[in-house]
Amino acid sequence: MTQREQLTTTLEGGVPDRTAFSIYGFFIGDANLYADEWVALYDQGLSLCRHVATVRHVQHGVEDGYEERTEGGHLYQTSRKHTPVGTIESTLKDNWTHTNWIKEPGDYNILRWIVEHTELDPCYEAFAESEELIGDLGVSVVALSRTPAMSINVLWAGTERFCMDVALDTPELLDLYTSMKKLFIEETKLIAAGPGKFVKWNENLTSSMLGPQRYRELLVPVYDECTPIMEAGGKRVMVHYDGALRGIAEDIAKSPLHIIQSLTEPPEGDMMYDECRAAWPDKVFWSHLNRDLYERPHDELRQAVIDKRNRAGKRGFAFEISEQLPTNWRETIPVVLGALTELG
Repeated sequence: MTQREQLTTTLEGGVPDRTAFSIYGFFIGDANLYADEWVALYDQGLSLCRHVATVRHVQHGVEDGYEERTEGGHLYQTSRKHTPVGTIESTLKDNWTHTNWIKEPGDYNILRWIVEHTELDPCYEAFAESEELIGDLGVSVVALSRTPAMSINVLWAGTERFCMDVALDTPELLDLYTSMKKLFIEETKLIAAGPGKFVKWNENLTSSMLGPQRYRELLVPVYDECTPIMEAGGKRVMVHYDGALRGIAEDIAKSPLHIIQSLTEPPEGDMMYDECRAAWPDKVFWSHLNRDLYERPHDELRQAVIDKRNRAGKRGFAFEISEQLPTNWRETIPVVLGALTELG
């Protein structure tokens, strides 16, 4: 099987000839995708996962601003969105979030205005361009926005603000959620009508943050409504769940979701792969290797790969690099690939 065939077979719930090990294309960069050192790894079996957007968000009536400054040896980058109803801004410090867009309840209203003045523009041609670029080395995954609650959390409010306002049932947040859900469903319909087999909701969820009740109130209804739309368009849906999931394990089992992506064993997660398989026998696992494993002796890394694959089984299971490119990737990626070749 080619890398594309291995991943496609796996993501459809089948058994490949060899367990795939993939990497996000943006860790490499399109310009460097076919550099000699990466081609050598593809020849050993490394697969590509390239994310592609097939719908653009066009914000009308919004003026974007940007400035940067250096202070105390640190780089501060501030982005602003000016609207007729007010301005929101976010600042990065050395490329990490320093301040979030949402700082007070009124900011949710400004963001809601932006959402309600956003037009969706299909750009289906981007998928064909991605497929041509990667060929048989892997799969293109249609990257849809996070579902509304997780988008507010990760992109706009930050975890502390979001969790506090959810706990208080802040009306401005709930009004924004309603508007974002409407737009999300519209985007779902456009993506379902477009190209591609696999669609990703990049949730970045850890269940202890929301708790089971809010998970059922804010995420499950979106999954239940939007996944059948995707299925009608011939799509399979994956969610990026890279944290603790035990508290919502039963809810995941009942969900229509097809693939749990970036699934990670402890210490990042809180379930072993055999537990996950017992809890969700019909789901596919596209799983992230714990980051610390790449820093261990090669024999330990190799054995960890073998043990994890044995716990998960071969059906509907693949490994990936989906959180951070190891600094020693040149030495460690071949170790992982060698272990998977040994497993067969």
